[in-house]
Amino acid sequence: MDESEIQRLVEFDRNHIIHPQFHVADHRDAIIYASGEGAVLTDVHGNSYIDGLASLWNVAVGHGRAELADAAAEQMRTLAFSNAYTGYANEPSIRLTERLLERAYPNMSGIFYANSGSEANDFAIKAARYYWFVSGKPDKVKIISRSEAYHGGTLAATAITGMAPFHKGFGPEPPGFVQVPTCYPYRCQWCASKPSCTLECADNIADVIDREGADTVAAVIAEPVHGAGGVIPPDPGYWPRLREICDRYGVLLIADEVITGFGRTGRWFGLDHWGVRPDLLVAAKGATSGYFPFGFVAASAEVHDTVAGPGAAGFVHGFTFSHHAVGAAVAREVLRILEAEDLVAASASKGDRLRTLLRDRLGDHPNVGQIRGRGLMVGIELVADRETRAAFPRAAKVTEAVVRTAKSNGVLVYSGTGNANGVDGDVILLGPPFVITDPEIERVVDDLAESIATIAAADPVA
Repeated sequence: MDESEIQRLVEFDRNHIIHPQFHVADHRDAIIYASGEGAVLTDVHGNSYIDGLASLWNVAVGHGRAELADAAAEQMRTLAFSNAYTGYANEPSIRLTERLLERAYPNMSGIFYANSGSEANDFAIKAARYYWFVSGKPDKVKIISRSEAYHGGTLAATAITGMAPFHKGFGPEPPGFVQVPTCYPYRCQWCASKPSCTLECADNIADVIDREGADTVAAVIAEPVHGAGGVIPPDPGYWPRLREICDRYGVLLIADEVITGFGRTGRWFGLDHWGVRPDLLVAAKGATSGYFPFGFVAASAEVHDTVAGPGAAGFVHGFTFSHHAVGAAVAREVLRILEAEDLVAASASKGDRLRTLLRDRLGDHPNVGQIRGRGLMVGIELVADRETRAAFPRAAKVTEAVVRTAKSNGVLVYSGTGNANGVDGDVILLGPPFVITDPEIERVVDDLAESIATIAAADPVA
């Protein structure tokens, strides 16, 4: 492709395409990708970049997998699309369901397929409300979610998202959604200064259920490990306590594993770290490794039987492309690859190596407050003062500057910002493909260390 054609594409894209999470300034120097292989992306100019966030946490098995292209093409040749509404089905989605129920939590019984994590979260909200409706408790409609959470871009998924930038200008939001403080050990409003977690962050959810009235609350939704909100692993006691609270009050527990599912945390699904089972499991990104738009919700036997079992009255919800045969075929092949190449274990071991190298290089840096994560899901929290944990002013846009510098060095990472206990945070997000090599991990660490040193030396506070 000659330079004049590249420039034409750049101008057309800039002037006519509205991108996700669009902002004019952020798109001024957009990269146009042309190809990918393993953990590396190449743009139309021939520049290569290590994909440090698996694009959007999703390209887990790596770019350029011919077997996934073959699985999609073969399914398209056989049956590209068919109606999957009541009274119709297709073979690939049935076979995928058999495989997923072998891999998902053992209490899962039924699966609904959507086209994205946002749509899947919408389904989970509706399923939770419908469960209580048909159980004779129609007033149980409220959904409790947490600050620092990102759950998607539809109206309902935005309502349960706890990050302020995703709400600006889109109101009024629908009623029935309640936000609570999250588990954020580094900046916990209850115990950040104490020697160990007191689990008051979890107990606060019980207080909120009491305040709202348990007879009005349908479900609590939470990510096992916060993703876009800063990669925040909880205290080990948090999820067992939250499960106990939901059981005590008769509230469903929804695990949003759009990011954490399919090995991202070093386990097949994130709650396996704490032996907890949700009532509804939401997954998407890793299911097809980004090769086809896809997502799903798995329901426990109790919820499944009530909402859509043999005695159910019906559940009127769906999308034209739900249960897409091509998506199901690609997802089955992703499962095969993850198992054949032992990539979930690779996520765990490579994640350990990545955090170890980051701590070796950055652990004593005066502007690095914490390096944390699970598996290949890593966050680096930057601070103005390491001792006091004082954050940089948000206007300084420190993480954004680090991301730009790293990109110029050929490493793609992402900035995560949030507000916990009234403090704006700066977090660098890392989540490369599970096939990233050791030399590539070392380069990510070297370039990030150089980028952080460069921005810190520029005195971003001034």
